[in-house]
Amino acid sequence: MLIFPLSLVAQQPKTRILFLLDASYSMNKAWSGGTRWQTAMKTMIELTDSLSKMPNVEFAVRIYGHQFSLRDNNCKDSRLEMAFGNVNPTSIRKKLATIQPNGVTPIAYSLEKCANDFANVNDVSRNFLVLITDGEESCGGDPCAIAKMLQQNNIILKPIVLGIQLPELLLQQFGCIGELVNTQSGAELNSELKKAVEETISKTTFQLNLLDQSGKPTETDVAFTLSDTKTSLDKYFFHHTLNARGLPDTIAVSPLFRYNIKIFSTPPLNIENVEMKRNEHNIVSVAAPQGFIEVKFSGSVPKNSSIEKIKCLVKLHPDSATYFWIAPGEKRKVLVGDYYAEVLTNPTIETTKVVVQQSKTATIIIPAPGIVTINKTFDLYGAVFLKTEFGLQKVYDLSETARQETIALQPGKYITIYRSKFAQTIHTTIEKSFEVGSSSSVLLKL
Repeated sequence: MLIFPLSLVAQQPKTRILFLLDASYSMNKAWSGGTRWQTAMKTMIELTDSLSKMPNVEFAVRIYGHQFSLRDNNCKDSRLEMAFGNVNPTSIRKKLATIQPNGVTPIAYSLEKCANDFANVNDVSRNFLVLITDGEESCGGDPCAIAKMLQQNNIILKPIVLGIQLPELLLQQFGCIGELVNTQSGAELNSELKKAVEETISKTTFQLNLLDQSGKPTETDVAFTLSDTKTSLDKYFFHHTLNARGLPDTIAVSPLFRYNIKIFSTPPLNIENVEMKRNEHNIVSVAAPQGFIEVKFSGSVPKNSSIEKIKCLVKLHPDSATYFWIAPGEKRKVLVGDYYAEVLTNPTIETTKVVVQQSKTATIIIPAPGIVTINKTFDLYGAVFLKTEFGLQKVYDLSETARQETIALQPGKYITIYRSKFAQTIHTTIEKSFEVGSSSSVLLKL
């Protein structure tokens, strides 16, 4: 008899386990005092006797290779024999007793059908698949691709493969489906199946501490994911929360994976290769003190599409490839540290250092631009230049054909240099100087 302590599933979300059983012809081979099928069936019956007494645990049984003979070579020989919510020890004992291993091994097709088996339940649950088999895919399918699809679509958390004396050549093939244990006896199959189920229903919990500069877990309100280090597939998505006691919330996770944790702070933080200890409360802590960066104009600005294009580019250091954007009027939470900001005004405000401290706001003040409206009576070639102590700096190319343009320029002295598009001599070049003040409006007629 397999015994599971009820504490494993207390206060846990519902766990659903789909058993996918191989009943192809090769399961008639002698093994551990009976046939492979008889041994697997006996283990399954013992297991379901224990599982049926556990709250928040449901299981179902899909079998392949039992409805048609080898001669039929039916590669769709797969059937959900017992659906979730309809299984009890008596019914499964009766059902398995009627099964006779008979045909081929359509593993990929059966895995694909498993998606529908889980789709027929409506509530949120943790879904697992346990495959028990003694042979390879015989219908040309790709079990690895289907298993990956099931995980990518969050249909199941992880497939578990229990092999029955699989040849060495097949171990790599089944290893790519999921976690593989190749058993050599009925006793080992019994033990490994119990272990696999214990791990799926274990009360393993996790807490992510985002530490402030005092080393206290007070930081929060940031999204994070847990992904499988082996496949890189995301397994859990959360938005960090402090509970009513002001502590990071506790979540239930599967101990079947090693995880990479990505914290979507600004900039992101990564914690790699985290192992969750089964039946324990796991705490992972990371320094994540945060403050704020705010971008403001020095004065009022008119509502204008040119103004709306202004953004502040923030980097970890001037040459960093990691950056993020903040628009004027926005306030963004970021990790504590030194940043370098470049404001994409016209002309650009060069890089300035911004120091962000714990829970404080660093403010970037942008001189309010002025709005320059340029009216033209003919097609032309030309540009707008800023007058600096080092000479002219081009800030804007005029459209050749547009009769009116509106641009936002930083306060300063400017000159526009242009000539008619159809002029045939350089001596028709015209220059006009103008000055832009903060929040001012300038009309320029060319």
